[in-house]
Amino acid sequence: MRKAFSMMMAVFVMVVMMGISVLVFNLSSKITTATLTQYQKEQAILLAKSYTEYAIMAAGANNSRSGNCVETIRGDVGNIILGIDNNGAVDGGQGYRVEVNIGYIGNGLKCSNEHILSDDGAIVTTVNGNELSPNIIVDVYVRYRAVNSHINNTDMPPWITYHRRTIQKL
Repeated sequence: MRKAFSMMMAVFVMVVMMGISVLVFNLSSKITTATLTQYQKEQAILLAKSYTEYAIMAAGANNSRSGNCVETIRGDVGNIILGIDNNGAVDGGQGYRVEVNIGYIGNGLKCSNEHILSDDGAIVTTVNGNELSPNIIVDVYVRYRAVNSHINNTDMPPWITYHRRTIQKL
C-alpha cells in the first residue's frame, strides 16, 4: 500500500510539473512575440524620425525657387526581398520600406504642381517687404511586415504602416 501511494504521488507531481512547463513555454512564446512586435514598431518610429531629419536637410540644401526641389525620398532598410520584376513589389523579408513625400508651401516656387500645396500669398507672409522662406510638410511612411508571419502563411501578410507628418520652416 505504501509503495503504491508513493508511485501515485510521483505520477501526480510529474503531471503537475508538465502542466506548469506547458504554461511557462506558452507564456514565453507570447512574451517573445510581443517583444519582437514592440521592437519592430520602435524601429519604425526611429526610422521615421531619421528620414524626417534627412528630408529637412535635403530640402534645405536645395533651392525650391529655382526648381531644384526634393519631392520624394525612398529607401529599403534591412532584409527586403524584391519581386522578380523589381517593380517595387515585395515578396518577402523582414525589412522596412520607407517613403518620404515633401510638399512645399510658398510663393514663386518652381517645384512640380503636385508637390506645391499653396502658391498664393494667403499663407506665406512678408516682413518688411521680404517674403519669408517657404515651409515644407514632410510625410514619412515606414512599412514593414509582422514578425514571423511569413513562416506560417503561404500568402504574405499585409504591410503595417507607421506614418509621421512634420511641418518645417526652411
